[in-house]
Amino acid sequence: MIEKDLAIALRLAPYSNTSRFVLWLSREHGKIATMIKGAQRPKSAFLGQFDLFYTCELLFYGRDRGGVFIARECSPMKMRTPLRARWRACQFASYFADLVARALPDGARALSVFDWLDAALDELAAEGASTATVFRRELGFLEHLGFRPILNRCAGCGGAAAETPNAAFSPSRGGRLCARCAPSARDARNAPADALDLLALWQTAPDDASARCTARQSRAMEVVLGDFLRHHLDLDLQSRRLAFRNARPLPRPAMPVAPVGTEIARTRGTRGDRD
Repeated sequence: MIEKDLAIALRLAPYSNTSRFVLWLSREHGKIATMIKGAQRPKSAFLGQFDLFYTCELLFYGRDRGGVFIARECSPMKMRTPLRARWRACQFASYFADLVARALPDGARALSVFDWLDAALDELAAEGASTATVFRRELGFLEHLGFRPILNRCAGCGGAAAETPNAAFSPSRGGRLCARCAPSARDARNAPADALDLLALWQTAPDDASARCTARQSRAMEVVLGDFLRHHLDLDLQSRRLAFRNARPLPRPAMPVAPVGTEIARTRGTRGDRD
């Protein structure tokens, strides 16, 4: 039976000298794998029809028992060409694809996750790399999977967030902790309260791209959400660490300092300058 669906390419790999293996997130069939026969031949009808981060209209031969399907036709609907020129945005797109590929089981129907990934890749292609964009999208992904961090109140006692510069966050407790509940959580770590407040804002308004975060807040959010993903999804993704590391600005080299007692020649006003 021939199936037709929209699908986003998550991974590509050679299957043989002429064929390729593609892992997709499809809209109706969930995460599926296909073999595209003859895709690497010079005159293949599949040339230019699929690539990483493409959203394609895919026709494939379905099987009742799952496994690797055989692709029949593939037509690109969204190519997201700017990702080929923006390497930082491409790294975050690779992280999102890796996150979906590892978090979802094979064949799991996840319509909301497909829509989430489609919108996230569109935003990266249009706006470029932004850590704020990634944090907003990570919160949305956790929401779709049913793991919603508690950020606007204490996850331990349910009390309101205190008006203090510092707060605590515990992945095992599910989120933010007050000063009274934090000592009882072994995995609680200190986190700036304004960073958690900003995450809470994005949680209630996931499409609000107007708010910006400082470098200090960005680093705190990276650690907090990384701990939460690691604890609840059992994922410690190298693709995430690499993308965030390369997104940070390079430190400026320190100016050389002359040793004590060294005489520094003047650049102006000397006889040699006048000559």
